[in-house]
Amino acid sequence: MSADKSRQQLTKNLFSLTIVQVANYVLPLISVPIYSRIIGPEKFGIINFSAAYIAYFNLIISYSFAFSATRKLVKDPHNEEYRNKIFSEVFCTQILLFLFATFIFLILLFTVSEFSENKTVIIFSYLICVGNLFTQNWIFQAMQDLSKVAIFNFVSRLAFTILILIVIQKNEDYIWQPFLIGVIQTAVALWAFLWAYKKYNLKLTIVPFSRCMQVLVEERTIFFSLIFVNLYTTTNTVILGLYQNSAQVGYYTAAQRLIIIAQSVLTMPLSEAFYPFIGKAFGESREQGVKVTQKLIPLIIVYCGTASLLMLTLGPIAIKLFYGSKFDAAIPVFQILAVVPLLFALNNMLGVQIMLNLGMDKYFLKITASAGILSIVLNFLMISKWGYMGTTLNWLVTEIFLFTSMYLVLRKQKINPINFQYFTVSLLQEYGEPIVNKILRRTSTVKSQID
Repeated sequence: MSADKSRQQLTKNLFSLTIVQVANYVLPLISVPIYSRIIGPEKFGIINFSAAYIAYFNLIISYSFAFSATRKLVKDPHNEEYRNKIFSEVFCTQILLFLFATFIFLILLFTVSEFSENKTVIIFSYLICVGNLFTQNWIFQAMQDLSKVAIFNFVSRLAFTILILIVIQKNEDYIWQPFLIGVIQTAVALWAFLWAYKKYNLKLTIVPFSRCMQVLVEERTIFFSLIFVNLYTTTNTVILGLYQNSAQVGYYTAAQRLIIIAQSVLTMPLSEAFYPFIGKAFGESREQGVKVTQKLIPLIIVYCGTASLLMLTLGPIAIKLFYGSKFDAAIPVFQILAVVPLLFALNNMLGVQIMLNLGMDKYFLKITASAGILSIVLNFLMISKWGYMGTTLNWLVTEIFLFTSMYLVLRKQKINPINFQYFTVSLLQEYGEPIVNKILRRTSTVKSQID
């Protein structure tokens, strides 16, 4: 692929991934101001606690294939035999992981009293794991066909938004929120799976159990890294729910949800589109890969930093607008966490884009493991004393720890991820203008000069 076509594909993927994030997080917010007022902080806390708990099982089923399978396939995406081999290994391994996750889920459901109290909500929440099994977006990502992901996600979120407004009419209807998410996502995931199967002429072959186990061993480093990442994200909500009441979970997750929306809309399109693009640059040479990331980091700092300042200023308005006065206690949470999207974007560049592309998986694992352990310790120290505000401070401290650790490790390896010579207005305009134009105005002219 020529340099011009590569840049055009990158910009197209950025736009498509932005649509994905809008569909995933912004579109449902049309319904949030309505049903959050109907169900209140307590029930809002219950469904978000259940979602956080089920995230563990989703993590098991997904394993690390979003990164590892993409990294494999992007090396030779048009080799049909190679593509089918990776697809079969990934999907057969995920079927085994799904069966294992379901077995563990059923045991815990009937043995842990905190879970059995909200059994219906937790069972409905688990439906999303079925959809996760058939969500093979790594194929679209490796094939540079992310516009299809945008379409599938938009359809599922639009359907959810419409149905949730129809179904939830009173406080007791909160149980249908996870049910609708699970059923709709599963239906759309099956649609996307069958479409990809036909589009890319995929052929599923039965992979021996021994080979599936081997795949798990080969990709274990990134998977364990993701587990530790989960310890300072989703686990915060679970621990808070186990030690405090549902209302406190509701306050924390109300602000957390808006932060994650901002984080996803601002950073995830950049992250997922840059990963294969930067991977190719690192494939040429270590110096070329570092150079590309150095040019992109200033754009991310200005882009996400400006957004963080706006979030800090507009936080009280945002909370009142989306959740109503019952959720006023969530305002300080939102303001404290306003800087998290910027930290997340920088950590993604240093960890995922640089470390993983350079094969520094073990360094990445050690850092995320340390962050996860730190987060767990801080949770137990802070939650009992400060409740949901302790959870808030814990998340912020952990993100700062991650950035500092990754930066110091890279510098020790003689890699400078932040080059201040690229922090100029002219360079920011040169690299940022094509992306902004494409995302906001969908122009066909690409002026990016990233080389």
